[in-house]
Amino acid sequence: MSDDTQLNKIKRRLGIKDNRQDELLEDLLDDAKSQFKVITGADIVDEKYEFITRDVALKLYVRKGSEGTASESVDGYSVTYATQLFDEYLPILERDFNLNSSRQSGKVRFL
Repeated sequence: MSDDTQLNKIKRRLGIKDNRQDELLEDLLDDAKSQFKVITGADIVDEKYEFITRDVALKLYVRKGSEGTASESVDGYSVTYATQLFDEYLPILERDFNLNSSRQSGKVRFL
């Protein structure tokens, strides 16, 4: 899926109809892709995982101005942010990228 398609999906979900925030949204999508690559060790984001980077970019947009904040309350309205943006996707990423494979079982032989 092209970056333009990803951008259009993000804008549609946010109800954005103009192009004034395109650069910001592209930056957030790039950041989400970079984070995905660091977490998984992948060189590219395969199309089947683009929903993850798109969702993380949406989360980054919603949190804009509240980076580093775990929760906030204003006039009785309370918001709690997920501290790790990829947490809900970790089971998928762990399965597909063997992220838990650093704990390998083996044998020790003493001679």
